[in-house]
Amino acid sequence: MLANEVGRLGLSKDRMLDYCLMIERHPDNVAAALYGGFVGTYLSDLDPEDMVRKEIPLSEVLPTPAGGIDTGLKPPIPPLGIGNHMRFPWSPAIKAIVIIPDFEVSTARAREVLPAKYSRADAVSILSQLLGSLSLPCVKVFNMQRIAILTHALGQSPPNPELIYSGMQDAIHQPYRKELIPGLTEILQSVKPKTHPGLLGICLSGAGPTILALATDNFEHIAEEITEKFSEANVQCRWSLLEPANEGATVSR
Repeated sequence: MLANEVGRLGLSKDRMLDYCLMIERHPDNVAAALYGGFVGTYLSDLDPEDMVRKEIPLSEVLPTPAGGIDTGLKPPIPPLGIGNHMRFPWSPAIKAIVIIPDFEVSTARAREVLPAKYSRADAVSILSQLLGSLSLPCVKVFNMQRIAILTHALGQSPPNPELIYSGMQDAIHQPYRKELIPGLTEILQSVKPKTHPGLLGICLSGAGPTILALATDNFEHIAEEITEKFSEANVQCRWSLLEPANEGATVSR
């Protein structure tokens, strides 16, 4: 955004996304920052000629040194439409409580604890959800089925706690990352809409250790309950109440 303004490049957000994805070959974070709101994304397949240049990383895990081999050549103009996105409706009643422990979990470590292979059941679970709407990971048909429902449920008014809570359950990464985050299992098993009025759903945010809880009311009570459970595991936390930044990245002059 800054380069676009200072250089007077006149690039649209869609075109800026192409440039960003030459560096980071997964659009989830950068698209959310650019467009704002509740955004689903996927990465387009590049033509073979577009993949020849080393300045375009071949995966999200860049080779050493980061960015690939320095060819000494001028970076290429990125292809059009590297990433694709869609805005989903988001109920204005829903706010996000983020509980942030005072330690970090590196993405590399969080990936190490995941299995190299998933069972057919887990894979089916993921695929069925993808086929429903967003692309996520089927013999359990667990995650996939839920994400298809979740993307719709988050836009309903009033929100349905049963649908959202079930939709935020996970069989792909949370069971394996619990060893990295003290108190995680107890929190996910005990903090539910039936016991915490106003709560809609709860999950590990990305690789963690932050916990994300969606709610419509009783924000402080829910946050304090979760921080107390972390405290019982000798983990100190802070929390914030957030709402979607619907405009995404903007420039103020």
